[in-house]
Amino acid sequence: MTDRAAMRAAMVRVGRLAARFGRAVAIAVLLPTVAVLQLTIALVVCWPVPDDVLASRGAPLTVVDRRGDVLAVVPAAGGADRDHWVTLTDLPSAAIDAVLVSEDGGFFRHRGVDGVGLARAAWLNLRQGRVGYGGSTLTMQLARILLGTENDRGLVNKAREAVLALRLERAVDKRVILEHWLNRAYFGNGAYGLDAAARLYFGRPATALATGEAVLLAVLPRAPTAYDPLRHLPRALARRDRVLAMMVEAGLLGADAAARAVAMAATPRRHDVATEAPHFVRWVVEQLPADVRAAGGVVHTTLDRELQRLVELRAREHLATLDDRNVDQAGAVVLDAATSEVRAMVGAASFSSAPSEVNITTRRRHPGSALKPFVYAAALERGDHPGTIAYDLRDVSTNYVVQGPAPERGPVRYRAALAASLNFAAIDVLERVGVPRVMTALRAAGVADADGTADDYGLRLALGAAKVRLLDLAAGYGFLVRGGTVRPATGVDWVDRADGRRWQPAPAHDRRVFSPATAWMTMDMLADGAARHDGFGAELPLDLPYPVAAKTGTARGFADTWTVAATRELIVAVWAGNFDGAPTQGVIAMDAAAPIVRDALLAAARGARLTLPARPDDVVTTDVCALSGLVAGPGCPHVRDVAHRGHAPGAPCTWHDADGRVTWPARLTDWLRRSHRVAAR
Repeated sequence: MTDRAAMRAAMVRVGRLAARFGRAVAIAVLLPTVAVLQLTIALVVCWPVPDDVLASRGAPLTVVDRRGDVLAVVPAAGGADRDHWVTLTDLPSAAIDAVLVSEDGGFFRHRGVDGVGLARAAWLNLRQGRVGYGGSTLTMQLARILLGTENDRGLVNKAREAVLALRLERAVDKRVILEHWLNRAYFGNGAYGLDAAARLYFGRPATALATGEAVLLAVLPRAPTAYDPLRHLPRALARRDRVLAMMVEAGLLGADAAARAVAMAATPRRHDVATEAPHFVRWVVEQLPADVRAAGGVVHTTLDRELQRLVELRAREHLATLDDRNVDQAGAVVLDAATSEVRAMVGAASFSSAPSEVNITTRRRHPGSALKPFVYAAALERGDHPGTIAYDLRDVSTNYVVQGPAPERGPVRYRAALAASLNFAAIDVLERVGVPRVMTALRAAGVADADGTADDYGLRLALGAAKVRLLDLAAGYGFLVRGGTVRPATGVDWVDRADGRRWQPAPAHDRRVFSPATAWMTMDMLADGAARHDGFGAELPLDLPYPVAAKTGTARGFADTWTVAATRELIVAVWAGNFDGAPTQGVIAMDAAAPIVRDALLAAARGARLTLPARPDDVVTTDVCALSGLVAGPGCPHVRDVAHRGHAPGAPCTWHDADGRVTWPARLTDWLRRSHRVAAR
């Protein structure tokens, strides 16, 4: 075969391969396209969309506390408040033009869905490996608001939004769609609709806004938190100025008018309608079904307004004492221990350093040692007792590497190790029990991050590797005083709808996490004031006129501090730190969070003496060796403790002889050398 013939043959083979590859690519592209088309057709045919979806403008919700005192009046869902609706002709033209330029330049040309925009967004998302671009038109954004799917960007909901957008465009005029978007879009800090935003940020209606102010507000819906003018004004103004330039380029605004708008001082500040417990109110409203939310009416909640005010005040007062130690924020939850009903919720103690969207009680943060009670409870559940010995040694496990110097106490009973929050001891106990067992308990208690696995955290779980929510942790600690069961936190009693009907949430059910004996023994260890003093010193914030089961936690770098305290009547959980994760100046939980817990407990008790549950019949008193945790012999230092009747220590102490001399176990040899002790004495 000649070279030319060989080349032709090779080209033929390449052509065939290219054809096959092209067919494969075509199939790969065609199949998903067909699937999407089929899904869209199915949604158009099968999914009913109310014909009056735009006609319904909901009624506001009045949120009241457990005694009927008003906490807040919440505008109708999606900003569609019939009492504060502003027609398109009354809204500032600058705001309308700014929205069109920045959000949907082709609004008056497309039919509800911009195929090119969606394709561009899909390509950018594919290149970046994440969903960062939506490609939604204003009509699709309105559809998302009407469907209540603002937080769900999945394919199915995207298709539903597209279908509703197409149907809206066929049913109503473009200007009607634009008017609804401007009255329903979210502008941050709880403001729905341009008029509500104008009243919140500038203290006057949208009709009275200057051009620079109107355009500033128009840019907020794109990213309400990132462009929050109360916290990120320079960023918001930079975006406003870019939009003004776009308006000039599009011929919608003169250059001189744009220059005057840029030069005008924009000074947004909060002009709130009086609202109490704003984070609690938002948390409650977000839990309501869409139809209940839209119906309006009166929401009867579990909150105690008087207690809420006291906890807010005490949190602010304590933060003021930490001003010079870089502790800017705090959050608190007070639960009724028997029902898990929320009596107080402080999502942010200081509004000067946080956007109102941030409710720290529902944000995941690292809890430090606050997870240790679950580790020790899991050990008790499998047969250990509070007198069992844990090894607080830096070389306690080959699976945990210690960074830098760290104190170690050697052999220590569970009771003392938990009360003093000894890290190496907790790692030792966790390794014995197994990370999967503790993760199972945390999930049963509703505490652990559902996305995390035992392999993700390893032995670091004992030190707070799994992020948790303060609200969940408070409810999870309920096992201590509820006989081993937990119940999710609740805030709604019932809703008297504006249409005359009453709605009540489904009753919450208890979940068993540990046995009653395990729960009581864990609680007893956490309520041991003498053991707590041994670890943290005297005169602690958790020294109340009555015993409480309490645990602190300080995350690595002193960034997050936690304290949770439980009695038979109340559970109080407090977080203190900085919302942005900045470390404090070496502040531990006993100094930051614990004092607020103390004040909240005393306020909630209202002078009553709080109590702890009675000891179960199957928990018995034992006499153990203080050093080995085994049955005390004649040469042992005796200590009284408790154990489950079926798992009381039975083996005699082998560490002491009759004369009290100690023979240390071999695993303590290195620790003895490091601590300058002798192997036998």
